[in-house]
Amino acid sequence: MKSKFNKESRNLLIEMLLGDGTISSNNVFKIAHCSQQLDYLEWKVKQLKEAGVRNNGIKSYIKTKGYNTGVPVYYTQLNIIPFIKVLRKVMYKEGKKVISNRKLLNRVSAKGIAIWYMDDGHINLRKDKDGRPMGFYIKISICRPKEEVQTIIDFFKEQWNINFYMFHEGRNKDSYSLCCGTKEGLKFIDIIIPYVLQVPSMIHKITFDLSQRKKNLCLYTRNGGNAQHSYTMKI
Repeated sequence: MKSKFNKESRNLLIEMLLGDGTISSNNVFKIAHCSQQLDYLEWKVKQLKEAGVRNNGIKSYIKTKGYNTGVPVYYTQLNIIPFIKVLRKVMYKEGKKVISNRKLLNRVSAKGIAIWYMDDGHINLRKDKDGRPMGFYIKISICRPKEEVQTIIDFFKEQWNINFYMFHEGRNKDSYSLCCGTKEGLKFIDIIIPYVLQVPSMIHKITFDLSQRKKNLCLYTRNGGNAQHSYTMKI
């Protein structure tokens, strides 16, 4: 295990902050998930340890506010380090997270994209009039202002050759998220699949079955509860 805080450590913190990670006003970096995603939190803690980022282990509390009250929430908090203070200044404005710094986005790796998707993304089938699957679309529900989302779209296009488009999502007028169709979605899954397959509770986010599709297409399928990275031709 690496013990020295370095560039890899800093990049991983950036990546974990894009989605569900938060930094409080007193510079506490917190990562929290529900009981169904406890294995995902454990995986994140492992990634942090391997990158030389110390944390205080996994703890829990019972949720008393908002939706799903009465359920347990599992979380970890990172030790106070100077870089967290820097991240707070760069990625927060007026107490709200802002994802508009292109230099920081350019530091996001394939693993970081996978974390972002596992935090905020999902997959949905598109069906024809007879109810047969004809494709799918990938969504990353970030609910950010249009200007921020455009910066993220440019990042995916220029750094990863993935073409996302934005759509309105959320209560606010200036609230948009990311979406792409089957062709771009397959390229996206190719990037993230090595990491998603390490987290059982997240495999459903890259699982789809287009076996009834009329046209040939590469696809990922689930067999006996285990995801397979396979290319199956269906006519």
